[in-house]
Amino acid sequence: GEGEEGGDGGKGKRKKKAAYAGGLVLDPKVGFYDKFVLLLDFNSLYPSIIQEFNICFTTVQREAYNAKKKNNEEDGSDDIPEVPDQSLEMGILPKEIRKLVERRKQVKQLMKQQDLNSDLYMQYDIRQKALKLTANSMYGCLGFSFSRFYAKPLAALVTHKGRE
Repeated sequence: GEGEEGGDGGKGKRKKKAAYAGGLVLDPKVGFYDKFVLLLDFNSLYPSIIQEFNICFTTVQREAYNAKKKNNEEDGSDDIPEVPDQSLEMGILPKEIRKLVERRKQVKQLMKQQDLNSDLYMQYDIRQKALKLTANSMYGCLGFSFSRFYAKPLAALVTHKGRE
């Protein structure tokens, strides 16, 4: 994604310019491949980045980023907040995401039980998917301007680390 974009609601209006630089999207190299193709995928990339770099309202200094916005200065893609110092205590957002990820691991372990009836298995599966969706949607809440947790500098830092 390219940050937040406005939908056209089917009225044919042009999309709004991206609010900040989003994920890295590579154009596919079209053709027939007769050698091995290797696919690498990160497990929950943005939640992992939030945890790894301790990205949170309580740890990231956003003042310089927000001051530029107030002074109507151009919102350049280089205006990315600094990653918090490693000595800082883990912030609320990474802690909560870690809890969601750990709880999902526990539920997935429960799904591996022998002789598990199909109803209980389906309940566990719904629960683990809900935990995954909640963890993965936290980044989206940071980047969506109508979200209660909107913090564009944090969202921009997450996608910046993802592109790196």
